[in-house]
Amino acid sequence: MTTDPKHVEVVHEKNPFRGARMFHLGFFKKYSLHVALFILFTGIILTGIMYHQFRARLFEAEFNSAFTVYSATANLFAGHYFAPPHRDYVPRTLDRHLGELFLFVPEDAEGWITHRPQHVVWYDNQGAVLYEFMSHENQTPAEPLSPDDIPDGYRFWHAPDEGALYTFGPLTHDRRVPGYLLVSFPTDIQDELYALLTRSLAVLLGVAFAGILFSVPFTRQLLAPVRMLTRAAHKAHLGDLDQRVPVVTQDEIGELSETFNEMMESLSKRIGFMHRLQEWTIRIGSQLDAERLYGMLLDMFTSMSNSGACRLYLYNESKNGLDVQLECGAEQLPDPDRDELTKLAFQERWATYIRADGNMDSEPVDALEVAIPMLSGKHRIGVVRIGPNRKKECYTDESLTILQTLAQQASIAIDNANLYRQLELQKRIEQEMNLARKIQISMLPREAPDIPGYELAGGSAAAYEVGGDYYDYVKNNRNWHVIIGDVSGKGMPAALIMTIVRALVHTYLEFESSPRNILRLVNRSISRDLDAEMFVTLSSVQLDPENHELRISRAGHEPLMILRGRNGEVENIAPKGAAMGMLDVEDFEDLIEEAVCALDENDTALLYTDGITEALNDDHEEYGYERLEAVTRQWANLPVSELYEKILEDVKQFSNNTPQHDDITLVIFRRLGGPASPPA
Repeated sequence: MTTDPKHVEVVHEKNPFRGARMFHLGFFKKYSLHVALFILFTGIILTGIMYHQFRARLFEAEFNSAFTVYSATANLFAGHYFAPPHRDYVPRTLDRHLGELFLFVPEDAEGWITHRPQHVVWYDNQGAVLYEFMSHENQTPAEPLSPDDIPDGYRFWHAPDEGALYTFGPLTHDRRVPGYLLVSFPTDIQDELYALLTRSLAVLLGVAFAGILFSVPFTRQLLAPVRMLTRAAHKAHLGDLDQRVPVVTQDEIGELSETFNEMMESLSKRIGFMHRLQEWTIRIGSQLDAERLYGMLLDMFTSMSNSGACRLYLYNESKNGLDVQLECGAEQLPDPDRDELTKLAFQERWATYIRADGNMDSEPVDALEVAIPMLSGKHRIGVVRIGPNRKKECYTDESLTILQTLAQQASIAIDNANLYRQLELQKRIEQEMNLARKIQISMLPREAPDIPGYELAGGSAAAYEVGGDYYDYVKNNRNWHVIIGDVSGKGMPAALIMTIVRALVHTYLEFESSPRNILRLVNRSISRDLDAEMFVTLSSVQLDPENHELRISRAGHEPLMILRGRNGEVENIAPKGAAMGMLDVEDFEDLIEEAVCALDENDTALLYTDGITEALNDDHEEYGYERLEAVTRQWANLPVSELYEKILEDVKQFSNNTPQHDDITLVIFRRLGGPASPPA
């Protein structure tokens, strides 16, 4: 399937901060902004501290001045209280003193007095108003005090909304004059504070602006190396790895520039190594010929290590040791039998090194030589042994890491090559087995013979590609021989023995007709050549179609089953006989017998191998002789070809798709109904 790039839709994941990039500021601008904000923040803090201190001092001075005037006013009231007429007062006199004579100064010194009473209230000890002075008519008269409002001492407060300072306390501190005095003074302290704050902020902004103007060129010069680093990093991001920046300072920025240059140089080397590593990985990964692969691996390790000495060891399972597969520069490497570094790496399954001081170590410190095991899981494949590089320098950690990565890739490549070789061998074996199966099938009857008065059906199904079962129909003069056999075991060995048995049967039937003699001759030929654990069972049935007579001999094979058509009874014809290869020739010939029986109209005879009776189901239960007899009775009225299919179908249903573990062979023949032929 191909994709038209014009119709490719690119879907981006939603990013809640994506729009924030529209307001992205450069580092220079952000630094300048930070400087300005720092100046403003510092100025605001200093202004706040100064404002707070000035405000406290100003209020302190205001209240001191107010208390002085309050004391003078209290003295005026106390003096008036003790003047004649004794312990009495004249409001008109107090009004004149407070309104005209109190704190009087010449006009040219008017500014010296900043606090004049604008509202004076004299309360008695119960809080009732004894006297009240108001400088303006629109002022609100005072009201009597509740007991809770009578002060214990002196009180001072500022009323910004009224523009007034208030002083409240006893008329005299010794309480000789009864009552309390409340005095308010006009004040512009709030306006002075606002003016101070305004001037301070104006100065602050001026200082901040001057600081920004001063910091811009300084910041630009200070951050010039950073800007160069930024541009170089951006170009490196686009793929230009030749970027370097000049080191113009000896501070942290200079160290950063040096680190960047070293990083770019290291990155260029790493990418070069990675490209070479990728090329070698592709090359060895696509090579499935083992011999060519070994040569490529040797070239790869010598090239990537820059060493002229390399040896490739492969594990030999038969001797549980290492064999030298390929090497170059052997004069620079120790003899394989004395290569202790390789033996240690193979045993420990870990890379080992020879250091500059000549000692072996598992840590890659000052490594001059290296041995790296090639592993596939827990399976050991071999070891690659690398000598000193051409510059006689110690290997770097980076180069050793790459060599270990290559060793892993080499392990995979060797595993793949071995697997490919095994697959090729398996494929060739499968091809040969398929050819053997075709040959074996060609040796079995393609169809049952046409015997007048009889119908026959038979077949064989091997458990594997080829099998050890055999059946045949061989004509001997006017008679027919029905042969069935089974070789112990399965697969190719059993098939070869059965091929020999077939050849012997056909040979001896050229001059011998007795089933017993046929089996004796076959046993003489093969019994001495059979392995101790191999044997052959064989049954030979001679059918005389004119006299309807059967002669049966069997060498340890299953009995001949006959289902009588006249009464439905089943007979098992089982003359004595042992399997071929189980006894000595003389004992075999003494034991074997030949039985004779007649075949009446509609009688059905079955020859079968134990692959039917010993077929297993999921519960490991055998099919058995009883089931074979039952299904034969059930479908006895069918033609033998259909009866053959019914029996095999019943075996398959019983097995419930359990894999077939033995060859299955079945031959059925039946005498048809009608008048018998006259004897010869």
